[in-house]
Amino acid sequence: MSNPEDAFGPESRDFVTALARGLEVIQAFAGDQAEMTLSELAIKTGLSAATVRRSLMTLRALGYIRQRERYFALGSKVLSLAAAYIESMNLKEVAQVPMLELASHYGDAISMTIREGEEVVYIAHVPSEQKMRYRRSVGSRLPAHATSTGLVMLAFAAPEVQRDFLERAPFTAFTGQTPSTAGDLARRFKEIARQRYALARDTLEYGAIALAVPIQDVRGRTVAALNCASSTAVVNDQVMIDTRLQPLQTTALKIQAMLQQYPALAR
Repeated sequence: MSNPEDAFGPESRDFVTALARGLEVIQAFAGDQAEMTLSELAIKTGLSAATVRRSLMTLRALGYIRQRERYFALGSKVLSLAAAYIESMNLKEVAQVPMLELASHYGDAISMTIREGEEVVYIAHVPSEQKMRYRRSVGSRLPAHATSTGLVMLAFAAPEVQRDFLERAPFTAFTGQTPSTAGDLARRFKEIARQRYALARDTLEYGAIALAVPIQDVRGRTVAALNCASSTAVVNDQVMIDTRLQPLQTTALKIQAMLQQYPALAR
């Protein structure tokens, strides 16, 4: 356990010694010592037997400790502490580790975005060393119609959301490949919904290619999108799909599973 002195010192009026001791007892249980007697716990924690006993009795009454004759072990309620921590996190924090793992395989930029109106907002990002005109970072905003994540979120949006978006067309054509008209976008939405991924090449800038997949909540609503972005000098369309799609989908499913287990992450 971290030293309470790092925060404000055990002599502070706000420092609850009994709580600190109880946490020490909980943390004393490890994989190789899943069960211990009172005396073993006292030796391991360096606390007096009387202090350990009071902590054990309190934790047992609350369900965090279970007892079998002379031996004590963690109760299943301890899992609620970890669950509370996870539920207090946001989607960005949960996604960062699997995104880093994905980025390490190919050196692509990996991003997760949400959609706000006609734009996508980057809420998590692992950068690439490749040079691109539009530099992405957390908080960056880009036009949804010209990005892979925007296209995939719109393709899986409710029909009324799609209609509202298409009514605002035409949009800016950044290159000759940007789907900017209502007809172009409607066709892209149908294709993406069928394939369950969006490939965008040269839609925002020439030389940029990105592949995106949806992230859905427990109700099946697309709440975010995950993509990997590279350069057409490095990969072409088919190579991007052949090598990146399955790992990207696997990573999205990991994030999606956590989101479905802890819906509060989507807030």
